[in-house]
Amino acid sequence: MNSTHTSHESHDHRLACVNLVPLFADLSAEDRRSVADIAMTRHYERGEQVHRPGDRPALQIVHRGRVKVHRIGDSGAEQLLRILFPGDFHGETSLLTGRPVDSWAEVLEPAEVCVLDADQVERLLRERPEVAMRMLSSVSARLADAEQQLSSITGASVARRLGEHLLELAEKAESATFRLPSTKKDLASYLGTTPETLSRRLGALQDAGLIRLGAGNLVEIRDPTGLRTATAEA
Repeated sequence: MNSTHTSHESHDHRLACVNLVPLFADLSAEDRRSVADIAMTRHYERGEQVHRPGDRPALQIVHRGRVKVHRIGDSGAEQLLRILFPGDFHGETSLLTGRPVDSWAEVLEPAEVCVLDADQVERLLRERPEVAMRMLSSVSARLADAEQQLSSITGASVARRLGEHLLELAEKAESATFRLPSTKKDLASYLGTTPETLSRRLGALQDAGLIRLGAGNLVEIRDPTGLRTATAEA
């Protein structure tokens, strides 16, 4: 294969990855191409680790597939932090603090991830303050989400947390029918409950006619208004 053609394809691929990310939305087309020039594309199979605790900071952008970010507690229990979809990125907190990575990132399905190492991102932030401001905004939003999740776990019932999460997933999917992006074990971890309790709560919502459960983690919200009302009252 012609090497020049391959090089162009590679750059176009990285540029498509960069264009997915709101972080770079304020950059000109020329500047986004410059970012694509310094990005590296890595391919992962299901179950492979994108990063692990102690790794050097880097900005990782999911181009295709899904990536699970989690931590392991002192007790050995896994705590799901988030699921990354195409266009989502991770690693900005370590980049801004200079601390080593403190989480695991595991691929849930074959994925492509664009990576910018710490030195490249630092240079980009110095040259493009608007990117730095968007990155700080992202960190602030994730901190707010973490605080809300903690408040929810300590103050709201499992039924309420589950109902709110299902409605959020439907909104993200822009459809009343969607697949849970993680296993039920991971979802239980994220909601601060056990898989057994989660299964009972899902079953209760189905028995009430609010949702329908299908094969392969398929969920259909049959009565969004009823689910929202039940969630508010739980």
